[in-house]
Amino acid sequence: MLSDQILSEFTADANPDGLRLLPLGGLGEIGMNLMVLEYGTEIFIVDCGLMFPEPYMLGVDIVIPDISALLPEKERIKGIVLTHGHEDHVGALSFILPQLEVPVYGTELTIAMVRRRLEEHQLLNGSELCVVKPGETIDSENFLIEFISVAHSIPQGVALAITTPAGIVVHSGDFKIDYTPLDGESTNLNRFAELGNEGVDLLLADSTNVESAGYSASEAEVKKALAALFSDSSGRIIITLFSSNLNRIQEIIRLAHERGRKVAILGRSLHNNTQIAQEIDLLQIPDEILVDIEEINALSPHEVLVITTGSQGEPFSGLSLMASNSSKWLSLGPGDTVIFSSRFIPGNEKAISNLLNRLTRLGARVLYRPVAFTHASGHAYRGELSLLLNLVKPRHFMPIHGEYRHLDLHARLAVEQGVAADKALVVTDGELVELDDNGFRRLGRVEHGKVLIDGKGVGEIDFATLHDRRHLSNNGMVIIVVGLNETSGEVVYGPEMTTKGLIAEDNETIIAEALKVVEEALLQIPAVERKDWLEVKTVLRRAAKKYFRLTLNKKPIILPVIIEL
Repeated sequence: MLSDQILSEFTADANPDGLRLLPLGGLGEIGMNLMVLEYGTEIFIVDCGLMFPEPYMLGVDIVIPDISALLPEKERIKGIVLTHGHEDHVGALSFILPQLEVPVYGTELTIAMVRRRLEEHQLLNGSELCVVKPGETIDSENFLIEFISVAHSIPQGVALAITTPAGIVVHSGDFKIDYTPLDGESTNLNRFAELGNEGVDLLLADSTNVESAGYSASEAEVKKALAALFSDSSGRIIITLFSSNLNRIQEIIRLAHERGRKVAILGRSLHNNTQIAQEIDLLQIPDEILVDIEEINALSPHEVLVITTGSQGEPFSGLSLMASNSSKWLSLGPGDTVIFSSRFIPGNEKAISNLLNRLTRLGARVLYRPVAFTHASGHAYRGELSLLLNLVKPRHFMPIHGEYRHLDLHARLAVEQGVAADKALVVTDGELVELDDNGFRRLGRVEHGKVLIDGKGVGEIDFATLHDRRHLSNNGMVIIVVGLNETSGEVVYGPEMTTKGLIAEDNETIIAEALKVVEEALLQIPAVERKDWLEVKTVLRRAAKKYFRLTLNKKPIILPVIIEL
C-alpha cells in the first residue's frame, strides 16, 4: 500500500480497510492539482495539473507534480479522473500519462481538450480516453465514482461523489454556484443535498476564493455589463480573456452579431479551444460573422470585434504586439476599446500593468476590473462554500486547491458551519491521510516534490540549476581569457576580460582595474607552475572574485579560459 512509502514508524497505523488520500499537488499552492485515492488493491487519481513557474524559477516553462511515489504502484492504478479541462487540472497529463499508461476519464469537452494536447505530443496512439457524462459513474471493485455537474469558468466541469467501503467522499472540483449560468449548466445542488442526507464521510472542497466574502457574480451579470460596454463603443472592440472561457466567448460572439460586428479570433489557444468546442457542438458561430484577422482592416471600425490572447501580459501574445505597435494585423489608437474580461493572476500584475499603460498611451479606452465590471470568478466565494458545507453535512472536512492560508481559512469556515474542530484537517502536498470507521487521521509524509519542465525536457532542471540561474541573474558573469605557452608557461596572450550582466559595457575603469589585479596575480605564479592550468584558473578566479566583491559588493560567476599556444 502507499503507506509503505512512509517512514516506518507510521506504517503500523495504516488500516487495510481504510481509504487513503495522498495529495501530490494543489494543497499548498494554486495549480498542479493531483489527488491520489487508494483502497485495497486499487488506486484512482483525481486530476493531473500543472502550475506556472514562480519568479525565481528562471527559464522554467511549467511545473508538474513529482509522481515518484506512485511508480512502484502503477499496476494498481485504475485510472485518472478529470474534473474539468483547465491546465491546472489536466496540463501535466502529457508528461505523466506515458509513465502510468492508464485510462483517463472526463466529460466530452475535457476529453476533447486532452485529446488535442496528446496529439500535439504524439501520445494519442495507445491512450485510453473515456467520456463520462454528469450523472454517470465509473465502477470498479472498491470504487464507485459519480460525476456531478457544477458551474465553473469552463463548460462541463464536475464534482465527484466517490463511494468506497470506507465511506463516501465528495470532491467539489472547481465550482461556483451560479443560478443564471449562460449555458444552463448550474451546480447540481439537489444532488449535493441528497448525498448529505445519505451521509457524507469526507468533503474535499475548493479553497481558491475563501478569502472573498459573499457570493460570486453570475455570468449573466457579466453578459449584461459587456452588452452595455459594447453599445457604448463606436470604434473597434478588442477583448481579451482566458481561452477556456467558452461560454463567455459564445456570448461575446452573440453580442457582436446583434450589433453588426464581425469577429476575428487571434491567438493559438483561442483558435484551438473554439475549434474543439465547435466540433462537439458546444459553440455556435454563424459563418457570416467570423472573419480572418487579415480581413479586419477592410472593415469599418464599428464593424470590428477581435477576441485575442494576452490577458496576463504575455510578451508575444496578440494584445502585447498591438500594444507595442508590432502587430501585423492592426494598430490601436483613439476610438478603439480594449476590454480585459479576466482576472489578474497573482504574479502577473507587473506585466499586466505595463500592458495597460502601453495600451492607454496609444489613446485606446482600456477597461478592466475595478475600472469596469468585466469579469466574474469561476470559483466559489465564502457564502457559496458555506452553502455547500450545509448541503453536504460532512462528518470530516479537508480543504483543497489553495495556498496554506486558503486551506486554513476554509477549515475554520467548516468548523463555523458545524464540522467538529478535530475533524477538519489542513493537509498539504505529500501528507498521507486515512479515512476509516475510526475517523479521519494523518499517517505521515510521502516523499514528493515538483518536476520542472524546461522546453521539452522533463526533470532535466533541478534546483541547483535554478540556483546557478539566479546567481547569474543577480551577479552576472566574468570571463577571463589567457593564452599560455604549453611548454614554458609564458603568457603569450592576454589576459582579456569580458563581463556579462555585471557592469555597463562602457565602464572601462572597472575593467582596467580588474585586469590589472588579475594580471598581477597571474605574473606572481612562477612560469613553471603556470603549466598547471588548474592552478592558474584557481588563482585568476580568486583574484577576480576578491576584486569584484570589494569594489562592487558582487559575487559574479568567474570563468577563466586557458588557451594552449
